[in-house]
Amino acid sequence: MHQGFIPTCIDGSLENPWGSTQQPVPSGDPQEITQYLPNAAGIEAGDKLFTFATYDRANKLPYTMNYTFDIQRQPRRDLAIDIGYVGNSGRHEVMPIPFNQAGIATPTHPIHGQNYTYGYQLQAATGGPLTLPDGTPMLATYEGGNDDMRVPYLGYSAESESYKALGVSNYNALQTHLEKRLSHGVQVGFSYTWSHALDEQSALGLFYNGNNPLDSRNAYASSDFDRTHVMNFNYLYQVPHFVKGNSLAGKFANDWAIQGIVVIESGQPYSVIDYTGAVGSIFYIVTDGITNPIVPLAPGCTANNAAAGASGAGATPALKADCFTLPLLQSGDLNGAIPPGDTFETNFTSGQRNIFRQTWQKRADISLVKDIRFTERVSLKYTMDVFNVTNTASFDIPIDNVSQNQYYNDFPTQGQPLYNAPYGLGQTNKTIGGPRQIQMSLHLLF
Repeated sequence: MHQGFIPTCIDGSLENPWGSTQQPVPSGDPQEITQYLPNAAGIEAGDKLFTFATYDRANKLPYTMNYTFDIQRQPRRDLAIDIGYVGNSGRHEVMPIPFNQAGIATPTHPIHGQNYTYGYQLQAATGGPLTLPDGTPMLATYEGGNDDMRVPYLGYSAESESYKALGVSNYNALQTHLEKRLSHGVQVGFSYTWSHALDEQSALGLFYNGNNPLDSRNAYASSDFDRTHVMNFNYLYQVPHFVKGNSLAGKFANDWAIQGIVVIESGQPYSVIDYTGAVGSIFYIVTDGITNPIVPLAPGCTANNAAAGASGAGATPALKADCFTLPLLQSGDLNGAIPPGDTFETNFTSGQRNIFRQTWQKRADISLVKDIRFTERVSLKYTMDVFNVTNTASFDIPIDNVSQNQYYNDFPTQGQPLYNAPYGLGQTNKTIGGPRQIQMSLHLLF
């Protein structure tokens, strides 16, 4: 390599992947990247944009504050009571926020020459793109409509993200435990926790799972992993000796025990999302790859009456399709941003994150245990474990990704239908945990 030059792959091949064309070493000026970005004419013609993600250099380090208060009481030798409060607050949690989300263009506040806001390229009934009042035809940029012309930074994708440390979370729990310690061959424990975990972003952080990502506080709601009620019951029963003394028969007939645990807890919260353009079309149309926009409830519906009272694993869906609607915008909405004749555009809704919850999860495990002691140093331990004794299914959340623009149509025709009822809403096809399992083991301890 010659000093002052770097190889490129402009004319590369399998034999010479770096190519033979050489160019000057970059100067280090970040503004140089603009020469590689499409210009306004190219964007209007549908050129692909530059997409990337960055970690905001202004971020502060995330931190948590933890606090507890606990009271323990032992009213008698074999009985203990514990009541406690556990709290946690998280600050500066990292969230994926788009830094180039399209703005709202209006005739009085144009953006990069655009006087209107639309994600679809609406087709006129007579054919071809709809003509706008300013005399220009509707565009079809790479990411849909004139989205790519309404971004703050031309040439960069609207889906470019900045990971910002601006999230907050809170957890509060009342924890109780009652335990009868081992006496007369019986030990029993019962725990109950009421808790509430809230945040603005759960999951893996790859997608923003709220509404408008530029208004993250609007997504503050129950965490994806929140469990309001958790009950835990454990027990141990030592079977009385059948044979007295230390005979061979006693070694096999005595020292049996039964132990187990039962867990009952609230199901997972979830939202209903749609990224086929049925929600937020003016921002991301059908190419939304960074947000999970929430489908709003229809007027008169609430989280309670929209739920069908079923898990969704059978013939009855978990949710009622007629309780969901579209955040449709009408021509002239947003201070004249929506073009005349365009009745397909949608906005983000507000709130309604994780307002639904799957049915309760239940599980019981039991073990039969036998100890055979030959000497003080040598013993044999036999166990038979039955997991999920009742073979009860605990269901994962139902299908929450619906397709109201079922065919991802970028080019609806004026006067023709585009959206349908939420497709696949509320059907459950996954479980949490496994079916009944039985295993036996024999351990020699020495």
